[in-house]
Amino acid sequence: MKRIVVLPYDSIWQHLFLDESRKLKNSIKEHADNILHIGSTAVPGMSAKPIIDMMIVTKSLQLFETQHMALINLGYESITPEFKDSLQYVKRISGDRTHQLYIFPVGHEKIIELTAFTSYLKYYPSEMERYNSVKRELAKMYPFDVQTYEQSKLIFVTVMTVKAVDWYSDRTSHEDVSII
Repeated sequence: MKRIVVLPYDSIWQHLFLDESRKLKNSIKEHADNILHIGSTAVPGMSAKPIIDMMIVTKSLQLFETQHMALINLGYESITPEFKDSLQYVKRISGDRTHQLYIFPVGHEKIIELTAFTSYLKYYPSEMERYNSVKRELAKMYPFDVQTYEQSKLIFVTVMTVKAVDWYSDRTSHEDVSII
């Protein structure tokens, strides 16, 4: 049974994303309109499980599926998607996830939610710190129970996502905001 590890922020995560993003762009080229670094490892100062979460926005999931072998050749494996109408891949080293890739078609509702959540945490350090505290506490309470850890975190994340989407929608409709 593996222990849940929540590490203090490490700037290497940004470099790991940039390196992986470059590899993905070289392999899948025109099938990815955008590759974004999302989640906790994308937020300077945020504690995180050391897994680089990335999101690819594509014109079509069906067309993107033709890139399956390119992803396999980069060390990814396809897993059951967490979200409806999406694809999901993970990369592992010695059995541990190192990268997680969410693929959505243009216009999918999760694109805004994941982008807003990450941007919100970057913009509001106090909210980032609240989330840091929740993750650290839950990791202490459920050190070997990933399911309970994730389930317990879900309530906080859901409420914060609603706030983030409201904030993001307001900001992006009224001014030029640097996101992600």
